[in-house]
Amino acid sequence: MTTAVNTRTRYTDTGRATLVPLLVDPATDRVRNLDLEVTPHLFVSAFTGGGATSALRLVAAHTARHGMDVEIIDFKRVAFTGLAGAGVTVHRDPEDIAQAVTDFVTGFEIRMEELDGRAPESHRLLVVDGLDRLRKTTVGFGPDRGSALAALETVATLGRAVGYHLAVSAQRRTTDPRAVRVFKDCSAVLSLGPTGNRVRAELLDAAPRTPGVPAGPGGGEFQDYDGARPVRTVFVTEDEARALVRG
Repeated sequence: MTTAVNTRTRYTDTGRATLVPLLVDPATDRVRNLDLEVTPHLFVSAFTGGGATSALRLVAAHTARHGMDVEIIDFKRVAFTGLAGAGVTVHRDPEDIAQAVTDFVTGFEIRMEELDGRAPESHRLLVVDGLDRLRKTTVGFGPDRGSALAALETVATLGRAVGYHLAVSAQRRTTDPRAVRVFKDCSAVLSLGPTGNRVRAELLDAAPRTPGVPAGPGGGEFQDYDGARPVRTVFVTEDEARALVRG
């Protein structure tokens, strides 16, 4: 089903939670999918206003629409109100965020033991709008107490095996280089906005510049196993995201 979203883009339902119609090829205007079964996580890097939040909103809305267990960490506190209204759990308060990360990591560890190498029958997604801010969030107790960001590193590395997925954004100016390395190496990378040499080295492995990258919010480059290519992201408003989840 194709649903008009706005004058620039459209949402095309793939019928699968793990196949997310996030991208549009600017040359052909055809939808390109993010396949979470192939590249289990999404790492979005952008300047403020570049479209990272709207990209995460679409990933969350689509996966929740198809029954995936989705939780959202919203440091901005206002970016996912439509999804909260549709029944998706959104965490905003510091204590709630710390507990959400703890529960997600604990659930991942339990499922690793339960499956013992068998393929997962269900999937779970944690959306983090502002990954770099998790450095200030602590989880655990006593000697196990540490950064929530570090706690998610194991999920980033091994989550694919048990159906645990991450979709995260980071502001380009403030991102910890170590966090970039850990998370982007396990993820499809969406780099929104202009990219300088440092960004290309950190995010896109110094790939050659690709022609035809759209300007403005939502325009950028997407890299997975096929290498970097220009894209435009499909955009949904808060109201549209709520409608997508409700079907």
